[in-house]
Amino acid sequence: MSHSTAPTGRATAPRTGLRRLAGAPGFAPLVMLVGLVAVWQVCVRVLDVPFYLLPAPSDIWTAGVDNWGLLWSNALVTLAETLVGFALSAVVGVLLAVVMVAWPLAGRALYPVLVASQVIPKVAIAPLFVVWIGTGVTTSSLIAFVMAFFPVVVNATQGLNSVSEGSLHLMRSMGASQWQVFRYLRLPSALPFIITGLQLAIAFAIVGAIVGEFVGSDSGLGYLLIVTQGNLMTDTLFAALVVLTAMGLLLYYGVELLGRLVIRWK
Repeated sequence: MSHSTAPTGRATAPRTGLRRLAGAPGFAPLVMLVGLVAVWQVCVRVLDVPFYLLPAPSDIWTAGVDNWGLLWSNALVTLAETLVGFALSAVVGVLLAVVMVAWPLAGRALYPVLVASQVIPKVAIAPLFVVWIGTGVTTSSLIAFVMAFFPVVVNATQGLNSVSEGSLHLMRSMGASQWQVFRYLRLPSALPFIITGLQLAIAFAIVGAIVGEFVGSDSGLGYLLIVTQGNLMTDTLFAALVVLTAMGLLLYYGVELLGRLVIRWK
Protein backbone atom coordinates (compact mmCIF):
# COMPACT_ATOMS: atom_id res chain seq x y z
CA MET A 1 0.00 0.00 0.00
CA SER A 2 1.19 3.49 -0.73
CA HIS A 3 0.70 6.34 1.60
CA SER A 4 0.51 9.97 0.49
CA THR A 5 1.70 12.78 2.70
CA ALA A 6 -0.04 16.13 2.40
CA PRO A 7 2.24 19.17 2.43
CA THR A 8 2.05 21.19 5.58
CA GLY A 9 1.89 24.92 6.04
CA ARG A 10 5.22 24.78 7.87
CA ALA A 11 7.00 23.44 4.79
CA THR A 12 5.62 26.06 2.45
CA ALA A 13 6.01 29.01 4.82
CA PRO A 14 9.78 29.51 4.26
CA ARG A 15 9.34 29.36 0.49
CA THR A 16 6.53 31.89 0.63
CA GLY A 17 8.66 34.17 2.79
CA LEU A 18 11.56 33.94 0.35
CA ARG A 19 9.30 34.74 -2.57
CA ARG A 20 7.93 37.78 -0.79
CA LEU A 21 11.44 38.93 0.07
CA ALA A 22 12.61 38.47 -3.52
CA GLY A 23 9.63 40.43 -4.79
CA ALA A 24 10.10 43.30 -2.36
CA PRO A 25 10.92 46.68 -3.93
CA GLY A 26 14.63 47.31 -3.94
CA PHE A 27 15.62 43.69 -3.19
CA ALA A 28 16.99 42.93 -6.66
CA PRO A 29 19.05 46.16 -6.88
CA LEU A 30 20.40 45.52 -3.37
CA VAL A 31 21.49 42.00 -4.28
CA MET A 32 23.14 43.30 -7.45
CA LEU A 33 24.93 46.04 -5.50
CA VAL A 34 26.23 43.58 -2.91
CA GLY A 35 27.41 41.28 -5.69
CA LEU A 36 29.24 44.07 -7.51
CA VAL A 37 30.94 45.21 -4.29
CA ALA A 38 32.03 41.64 -3.56
CA VAL A 39 33.46 41.19 -7.06
CA TRP A 40 35.17 44.58 -6.79
CA GLN A 41 36.77 43.63 -3.47
CA VAL A 42 38.02 40.28 -4.75
CA CYS A 43 39.36 41.65 -8.05
CA VAL A 44 41.30 44.46 -6.37
CA ARG A 45 42.91 42.06 -3.90
CA VAL A 46 43.65 39.27 -6.39
CA LEU A 47 44.97 41.54 -9.15
CA ASP A 48 46.84 43.71 -6.63
CA VAL A 49 45.52 46.94 -8.14
CA PRO A 50 47.50 49.97 -6.90
CA PHE A 51 45.77 51.74 -4.03
CA TYR A 52 45.82 55.16 -5.69
CA LEU A 53 44.14 53.81 -8.84
CA LEU A 54 41.28 51.80 -7.39
CA PRO A 55 40.92 51.18 -3.66
CA ALA A 56 38.99 48.20 -2.38
CA PRO A 57 35.51 48.76 -0.91
CA SER A 58 36.89 47.90 2.53
CA ASP A 59 39.48 50.68 2.19
CA ILE A 60 36.77 53.12 1.09
CA TRP A 61 34.71 52.19 4.14
CA THR A 62 37.71 52.77 6.42
CA ALA A 63 38.40 56.15 4.80
CA GLY A 64 34.75 57.12 5.21
CA VAL A 65 34.76 56.24 8.91
CA ASP A 66 38.09 57.97 9.56
CA ASN A 67 37.04 61.15 7.70
CA TRP A 68 33.37 61.19 8.64
CA GLY A 69 33.52 64.66 10.17
CA LEU A 70 35.09 66.07 7.00
CA LEU A 71 32.56 64.32 4.78
CA TRP A 72 29.61 65.39 6.92
CA SER A 73 30.54 69.08 7.08
CA ASN A 74 31.08 69.30 3.33
CA ALA A 75 27.92 67.30 2.61
CA LEU A 76 25.89 69.85 4.59
CA VAL A 77 27.27 72.65 2.39
CA THR A 78 26.35 70.80 -0.80
CA LEU A 79 22.94 69.95 0.63
CA ALA A 80 22.23 73.61 1.44
CA GLU A 81 23.27 74.73 -2.05
CA THR A 82 21.16 72.01 -3.64
CA LEU A 83 18.05 72.83 -1.63
CA VAL A 84 18.34 76.58 -2.29
CA GLY A 85 18.75 76.01 -6.03
CA PHE A 86 15.92 73.48 -6.02
CA ALA A 87 13.55 75.79 -4.13
CA LEU A 88 14.29 78.65 -6.54
CA SER A 89 13.76 76.37 -9.54
CA ALA A 90 10.42 75.15 -8.15
CA VAL A 91 9.06 78.64 -7.49
CA VAL A 92 10.40 80.34 -10.62
CA GLY A 93 9.63 77.35 -12.84
CA VAL A 94 5.99 77.08 -11.81
CA LEU A 95 5.46 80.85 -12.00
CA LEU A 96 6.95 80.99 -15.50
CA ALA A 97 4.70 78.12 -16.56
CA VAL A 98 1.63 79.93 -15.23
CA VAL A 99 2.61 83.09 -17.12
CA MET A 100 3.23 81.17 -20.34
CA VAL A 101 -0.14 79.40 -20.12
CA ALA A 102 -2.14 82.46 -19.04
CA TRP A 103 -0.60 84.66 -21.74
CA PRO A 104 0.24 82.55 -24.81
CA LEU A 105 2.03 85.47 -26.47
CA ALA A 106 4.41 85.68 -23.52
CA GLY A 107 4.88 81.93 -23.75
CA ARG A 108 5.87 82.09 -27.41
CA ALA A 109 8.36 84.84 -26.57
CA LEU A 110 9.84 83.18 -23.49
CA TYR A 111 10.15 79.58 -24.61
CA PRO A 112 12.98 80.09 -27.17
CA VAL A 113 14.92 82.05 -24.55
CA LEU A 114 14.48 79.25 -22.03
CA VAL A 115 15.62 76.64 -24.56
CA ALA A 116 18.66 78.76 -25.45
CA SER A 117 19.57 78.98 -21.77
CA GLN A 118 19.74 75.19 -21.63
CA VAL A 119 21.76 74.74 -24.82
CA ILE A 120 24.74 76.62 -23.35
CA PRO A 121 26.95 74.20 -21.34
CA LYS A 122 26.72 75.11 -17.67
CA VAL A 123 30.38 74.27 -17.12
CA ALA A 124 31.21 76.99 -19.66
CA ILE A 125 29.15 79.71 -17.96
CA ALA A 126 29.96 78.72 -14.38
CA PRO A 127 33.20 80.79 -14.36
CA LEU A 128 31.13 83.85 -15.32
CA PHE A 129 29.09 83.45 -12.14
CA VAL A 130 32.35 83.42 -10.19
CA VAL A 131 33.43 86.66 -11.90
CA TRP A 132 30.06 88.35 -11.34
CA ILE A 133 29.22 87.10 -7.85
CA GLY A 134 32.39 85.62 -6.41
CA THR A 135 32.99 82.24 -4.88
CA GLY A 136 30.93 80.52 -2.24
CA VAL A 137 27.50 79.12 -1.52
CA THR A 138 25.61 81.80 -3.47
CA THR A 139 27.37 81.01 -6.74
CA SER A 140 26.86 77.26 -6.41
CA SER A 141 23.19 77.77 -5.48
CA LEU A 142 22.58 79.94 -8.55
CA ILE A 143 24.25 77.42 -10.84
CA ALA A 144 22.07 74.72 -9.29
CA PHE A 145 19.02 76.88 -10.00
CA VAL A 146 20.01 77.50 -13.63
CA MET A 147 20.43 73.77 -14.21
CA ALA A 148 17.25 72.74 -12.39
CA PHE A 149 14.48 75.16 -13.39
CA PHE A 150 13.97 74.10 -17.02
CA PRO A 151 12.38 70.67 -16.38
CA VAL A 152 10.01 72.34 -13.92
CA VAL A 153 8.92 74.90 -16.52
CA VAL A 154 8.42 72.31 -19.25
CA ASN A 155 6.52 69.81 -17.12
CA ALA A 156 4.38 72.43 -15.38
CA THR A 157 3.47 74.01 -18.73
CA GLN A 158 2.52 70.63 -20.16
CA GLY A 159 0.43 69.85 -17.09
CA LEU A 160 -1.40 73.18 -17.07
CA ASN A 161 -2.23 72.70 -20.75
CA SER A 162 -3.35 69.09 -20.28
CA VAL A 163 -6.97 69.99 -19.41
CA SER A 164 -9.54 69.28 -22.10
CA GLU A 165 -11.33 72.04 -23.97
CA GLY A 166 -14.63 70.55 -22.87
CA SER A 167 -13.74 71.00 -19.20
CA LEU A 168 -12.65 74.58 -19.83
CA HIS A 169 -15.87 75.43 -21.68
CA LEU A 170 -17.94 73.84 -18.92
CA MET A 171 -16.32 75.89 -16.15
CA ARG A 172 -16.52 79.10 -18.16
CA SER A 173 -20.17 78.48 -18.97
CA MET A 174 -20.77 78.23 -15.22
CA GLY A 175 -19.22 81.67 -14.74
CA ALA A 176 -15.91 80.51 -13.25
CA SER A 177 -13.20 83.15 -13.03
CA GLN A 178 -9.64 82.65 -14.30
CA TRP A 179 -8.50 82.00 -10.73
CA GLN A 180 -11.20 79.38 -10.20
CA VAL A 181 -10.29 77.66 -13.47
CA PHE A 182 -6.67 77.61 -12.36
CA ARG A 183 -7.39 76.51 -8.78
CA TYR A 184 -9.96 73.80 -9.43
CA LEU A 185 -9.07 72.57 -12.92
CA ARG A 186 -5.61 73.41 -14.22
CA LEU A 187 -3.60 73.02 -11.01
CA PRO A 188 -4.99 69.59 -9.99
CA SER A 189 -4.40 68.33 -13.53
CA ALA A 190 -0.85 69.70 -13.53
CA LEU A 191 0.26 68.30 -10.16
CA PRO A 192 1.55 64.93 -11.46
CA PHE A 193 3.50 66.75 -14.19
CA ILE A 194 4.92 69.24 -11.70
CA ILE A 195 6.04 66.45 -9.37
CA THR A 196 7.85 64.76 -12.25
CA GLY A 197 9.56 68.05 -13.08
CA LEU A 198 10.59 68.50 -9.45
CA GLN A 199 12.11 65.02 -9.35
CA LEU A 200 14.23 65.89 -12.37
CA ALA A 201 15.02 69.28 -10.87
CA ILE A 202 16.44 67.89 -7.62
CA ALA A 203 18.80 65.65 -9.60
CA PHE A 204 19.95 68.56 -11.78
CA ALA A 205 20.29 70.80 -8.73
CA ILE A 206 22.82 68.44 -7.16
CA VAL A 207 24.83 68.41 -10.39
CA GLY A 208 24.70 72.21 -10.52
CA ALA A 209 25.88 72.54 -6.93
CA ILE A 210 28.84 70.24 -7.63
CA VAL A 211 29.73 72.18 -10.80
CA GLY A 212 29.67 75.40 -8.78
CA GLU A 213 31.97 73.87 -6.18
CA PHE A 214 34.35 72.69 -8.89
CA VAL A 215 34.88 76.17 -10.33
CA GLY A 216 34.70 78.43 -7.29
CA SER A 217 34.32 77.16 -3.75
CA ASP A 218 36.38 76.26 -0.72
CA SER A 219 33.86 73.82 0.75
CA GLY A 220 31.32 71.21 -0.30
CA LEU A 221 31.62 67.70 -1.69
CA GLY A 222 32.62 69.00 -5.13
CA TYR A 223 35.52 70.91 -3.59
CA LEU A 224 36.45 67.83 -1.57
CA LEU A 225 36.52 65.74 -4.77
CA ILE A 226 38.99 68.18 -6.33
CA VAL A 227 41.24 68.22 -3.25
CA THR A 228 41.30 64.44 -2.79
CA GLN A 229 41.92 63.87 -6.49
CA GLY A 230 44.86 66.28 -6.46
CA ASN A 231 46.40 64.56 -3.43
CA LEU A 232 45.76 61.01 -4.71
CA MET A 233 43.49 60.31 -1.72
CA THR A 234 41.43 58.01 -3.90
CA ASP A 235 39.82 56.17 -1.00
CA THR A 236 38.47 59.41 0.47
CA LEU A 237 37.41 60.51 -3.02
CA PHE A 238 35.31 57.36 -3.41
CA ALA A 239 33.88 57.85 0.08
CA ALA A 240 32.78 61.35 -0.93
CA LEU A 241 31.17 59.91 -4.06
CA VAL A 242 29.27 57.38 -1.94
CA VAL A 243 27.99 60.15 0.35
CA LEU A 244 27.01 62.25 -2.67
CA THR A 245 25.17 59.34 -4.28
CA ALA A 246 23.32 58.52 -1.06
CA MET A 247 22.30 62.16 -0.64
CA GLY A 248 21.05 62.32 -4.23
CA LEU A 249 18.96 59.17 -3.85
CA LEU A 250 17.44 60.36 -0.57
CA LEU A 251 16.51 63.73 -2.07
CA TYR A 252 15.08 62.18 -5.24
CA TYR A 253 12.88 59.67 -3.45
CA GLY A 254 12.01 62.26 -0.82
CA VAL A 255 10.56 64.50 -3.54
CA GLU A 256 8.75 61.48 -4.98
CA LEU A 257 7.23 60.64 -1.58
CA LEU A 258 6.23 64.27 -0.99
CA GLY A 259 4.60 64.34 -4.41
CA ARG A 260 2.56 61.24 -3.64
CA LEU A 261 1.36 62.77 -0.38
CA VAL A 262 0.38 66.03 -2.12
CA ILE A 263 -1.49 64.22 -4.90
CA ARG A 264 -3.28 62.02 -2.36
CA TRP A 265 -4.20 65.08 -0.27
CA LYS A 266 -5.66 67.01 -3.21
